[in-house]
This record gives sequence, C-alpha cells and structure tokens, in this order.
Amino acid sequence: MKLSPLDIQHMEFASSLSGYNKRQVRDFLLRLAEQTEDLIRDFQRLNDDLDAKERRIEDLQSAELELKRAVIAAERIGNEMKQNAKREAQLMLKEAEARKEGVLQEAQVRFRELSAENARLERERDLFREQFRGMLHAFERSIDATYQANQKSVPSSKAALDKPKTPA
Repeated sequence: MKLSPLDIQHMEFASSLSGYNKRQVRDFLLRLAEQTEDLIRDFQRLNDDLDAKERRIEDLQSAELELKRAVIAAERIGNEMKQNAKREAQLMLKEAEARKEGVLQEAQVRFRELSAENARLERERDLFREQFRGMLHAFERSIDATYQANQKSVPSSKAALDKPKTPA
C-alpha cells in the first residue's frame, strides 16, 4: 500500500506504557509528510518534464524522418537534373555538330562556286587580253599604214608648200 503525505500526517499510533512522546512522533510525521509531499511534487514535475522531453524527441524524430525524406528527394531531383543536363548537353553537341556539317558543306559548295567563277573570270581576262592585243596590233598597223600613206603624200605636199603664194 502506498502512503500519501496525508496518510503519514494523519497516522495515529496506539499508546503503550512506555510509549513514544506523541509530540515528537507528531512533529516527525509532519516533517516526513512535508518531505514526502516535496518528493512527490518533484517526482510529478520530473515525470511531466520527461513526458515533454519524450514528446520533443518524438517531434525531433519525426522531423528527422521528414528531413531524411527531403534529402533523399533532393538527391533524386539533383541526379535527375544532372542526367537532364547531360542529355541536353549531348543534344546541343549533336545540334552543333549538325550545324557545323551544314556550314562546312555550304562553305565547300560556295568554294567550288567561287573557284569556278574565278576560273571563268581568268579565262575572260585572258580572252580580253588577247582581243585587246589584237586590237592594239590592228590599231598599230592602221597607224603605220596611215603614216606610210601620209609619208608618200608628204613630198607633194612639201612641194606645194615651197611654191610661192600669189596674191589674188
């Protein structure tokens, strides 16, 4: 049977011949009741503290589980993001390679076109030079022929110049 402070405080003892001093017993029982009451209050306070700490531990354990879930989810999301970034980078590289190939093909086609145009222009230049040389030779022969024709007619012109002019 558990004794409460009230049980101790109100405890009555039977008297005997050489019994205890009732006042001393009563004082002792009062002190014992007060100390027991203090111990019970301390025990109750400690139990309340323990309950509060156990609730706090449960809350922290719950928060820890949530945090672990969040970390796992973040790791999974991070890994997915890395994989997506790798796939996107590979796709960008493939697109860049395709564009590079297209640009190279266009450049090769343009180079062949410009080379053909250059060759055509060089042929036209050579043809023009030949035609121009031919024209220059023809013009030179024409000048020579004109000069020779003028040379033949110069003596008669010279004689005409040497004749005195008659006043009219």
